[in-house]
Amino acid sequence: MGGQGSATIAVYRLNLGSSSREYIRELQKLSAEVGPADLSLIPLPTKIFKDLISGRKTYASYRKAVRAVLNRISALSSSGRVYVSPVAVQYGGNSFISVVEAMTGLEISRKFIQYGNNFKGFLPKSPGVEVSNIKICFLVLDDIMYPEVARYCSSSGSNVLVSFSPPLEKVDPELIVFAARMRAYENNINIIVVGGYMEGESIPTLVVRKDGTVVDMTNDSQPEVLSIQLAQEEASQRPYIEALRKYYAKAIKIMNSLSLR
Repeated sequence: MGGQGSATIAVYRLNLGSSSREYIRELQKLSAEVGPADLSLIPLPTKIFKDLISGRKTYASYRKAVRAVLNRISALSSSGRVYVSPVAVQYGGNSFISVVEAMTGLEISRKFIQYGNNFKGFLPKSPGVEVSNIKICFLVLDDIMYPEVARYCSSSGSNVLVSFSPPLEKVDPELIVFAARMRAYENNINIIVVGGYMEGESIPTLVVRKDGTVVDMTNDSQPEVLSIQLAQEEASQRPYIEALRKYYAKAIKIMNSLSLR
């Protein structure tokens, strides 16, 4: 594990189109090969999510299936914190895709969505967590494509962006890489994209340095874990800029109102 002011991060790449049982079996095998980590980033299987939005599962049965997967993930994790996505959340007449902490089920970040051909909306709240004095901001799905979302995170004081980008939509993998490099360079911030694969679709898993350089990447259709050692000084501590944070929060609110019509 990382010492004070540094963090060991394990980024899992998995077959997200498999059944929950096959997914857990694959995850169990990978976990046995990975050493202790301060932070584990694990994409959840998209099959149960697609069953929900297609109507094959009710929300109640979906939540039960997700809770079973989270319980198994918690049992497999021997150290550090574990964050997972995508998790569908419904309340107040709204639907969200969220990043949650596997151990507690606590929602960390969320994205407004409308079920259909596209997942619309943008990040509506500050999604930061702190690990070994490194502030991490979570993005969901295509948030990485929008400069305003990354700027909102960076002006909130975050110094690492983690984008959970499972293959729920058809996206050119090269576009994901380009967007991650641009967001890193524009904000002088390290970026981790948590991708995954399923039959006929794949989103790369990659690590981008704050100067826009890709330091590790895989787009293979096989289970894998990228292990990252990130020091606090490498993350570049960023100031909390209230005026900018409010500006980009307002911009995202306007984008939401247009996108969700």
